[in-house]
Amino acid sequence: MDIKIKKARLAKNGGLEVAYTDLEGNDVTLKGVNPVHRDMKEAMSKLVPFLADLTEQRESDNIQWGELEGEYNTDLLKRIEVTGVTISADDIADTVVLTGRRTLSVTHKVLCINSPAITLDDESEEYDHLSELQEALLSVEGEAKLYITEHKYSVVQTEIDFNNPEDPFGEGGDAGESEPLDGE
Repeated sequence: MDIKIKKARLAKNGGLEVAYTDLEGNDVTLKGVNPVHRDMKEAMSKLVPFLADLTEQRESDNIQWGELEGEYNTDLLKRIEVTGVTISADDIADTVVLTGRRTLSVTHKVLCINSPAITLDDESEEYDHLSELQEALLSVEGEAKLYITEHKYSVVQTEIDFNNPEDPFGEGGDAGESEPLDGE
């Protein structure tokens, strides 16, 4: 049995909130404090065209489906972002709901949007871009699993104390004087 992701959401603190079923069948909720890796942000951004399409945003008619990650789509969909994914399982098939937000053009206020539930079964769902959506979801699920199991976080630059007397290159240390080498 593998970890089963039920929900993955980018938190306001930059971490990842994940609800999943672990290897022993326990339901676990993790509210990560470590910032997500750039790969998770990219995986979520790959879901933007689907959120726009499923919620019938005005840009959805102009999405270039043959080149989803192209510059045209990035520019077209720049006001929309995906912040979360919820995957529900039942006896028939899994369903997914995408959660995101749209920044309004005039007021710059944020509108929260949720997609309708989409069945991830090829036979029962008539969504034209289902296979591409499934592939993008696998990427998000994979990154969420790496966040949980491998601690794949974003590297945060820490501060360097240049006034440390132990630091030979800091103001407190004396990097100019050195011991003479043998034979000098």
